[in-house]
Amino acid sequence: MVQVKQVEDENMCSKYTADEYLKTQKSCIKGIRLPLYQFGKHSPLNDISFKMLKMPSCDPLEEQTLLESLLLAKWEERLSEGLFRYDVTLSEIKVIVGRRKFLAQLNESWTDTSLLQYEEKRKCDHGILFQTNWLKCHEELLCCISSGENTESKLISAALVPSSSILVLINATPVEYGHVFLLPCGVNGPLQFLDDRSLEMLLRIAVEMNNFSLCLFYEFSTPRTACLYFQALFFSSLLPVEAMTADTFFSDSLGGIYVSTITGYPVKALIFETSCNLKKMGQVIAEVLAHLQEKCILYNLLIRDCGKKIFLFLQPQVSDKSSILSPWECWGYFLFKSRSEFDQATENALLGRLAAASLDDAEFQGVKQFCCDVASKVAF
Repeated sequence: MVQVKQVEDENMCSKYTADEYLKTQKSCIKGIRLPLYQFGKHSPLNDISFKMLKMPSCDPLEEQTLLESLLLAKWEERLSEGLFRYDVTLSEIKVIVGRRKFLAQLNESWTDTSLLQYEEKRKCDHGILFQTNWLKCHEELLCCISSGENTESKLISAALVPSSSILVLINATPVEYGHVFLLPCGVNGPLQFLDDRSLEMLLRIAVEMNNFSLCLFYEFSTPRTACLYFQALFFSSLLPVEAMTADTFFSDSLGGIYVSTITGYPVKALIFETSCNLKKMGQVIAEVLAHLQEKCILYNLLIRDCGKKIFLFLQPQVSDKSSILSPWECWGYFLFKSRSEFDQATENALLGRLAAASLDDAEFQGVKQFCCDVASKVAF
């Protein structure tokens, strides 16, 4: 079990005004306290040294960051308590023969779960988070993450959930190790698109987690209705899409922002990278995502390399929900529920599935041009 170092318990309510306390009560589970990870008030996103980020390691004893230790310790605790439908760490994984080295996982117990019940309830309840019944048991909650006023980030062992924070919940049917939902709370009404504030919070998580195995991702698979949560999991190996060649079409060496296309890959995809300023890159991507949603272009977002590399996979509208790619399929990672399908999977068949769900060339060129326009505006 991963160990977590904690500071002394603090009664967070004593620091709130009466008005702040009432707001907090609306955005947390009444009477329930959670481990609270608070970011330091000075964000590292404006000028980050990527030399400080640790590279992938095979050493299980390598020191973990406080946020990583918290999340994984709580996740493993729930695993030992039997709250998952299966132990995903025992699933069989293989590399599909072929040039792109697609990955396949055999998981006969897997089902596609989400927080859709929560989304529907939230619209009815005017955004009052826990007056809904989608949460079956409090044990599904692991911790919460919020901004703080202290100089350094810290962990409070038990606190009420602040009104602007991210709740971390288990996914009972995980795709990979450490699979969780990241649910922003304290927002009035459904999230319409990923704004720069929410993306900044997500990038801050990636930086403070400081683990190259972390995959933070978001799925926009229903036109005009944005998903209300992010997801995260840990995958230590290089994903198939990460091994593909990238062709840079926008470069701002001064601002450190680069935008590229992935060549030779069946799904139309872009890569946003930065060498120094994550906040600016988050602003670019937030505006691009708002544009995609307005145009009803479906997409999946993947954050890797501790936030400095972001993949954007583009898909057209389709009438058949089964034709929409999952986030992990976009990465080149496929789940199979039957042994026969797992054994018979071929690269050609998987290439066909990916290509059938990719944006056409004309729309893709339009997205690329918009990215250049936005990146030029933000970078300079």
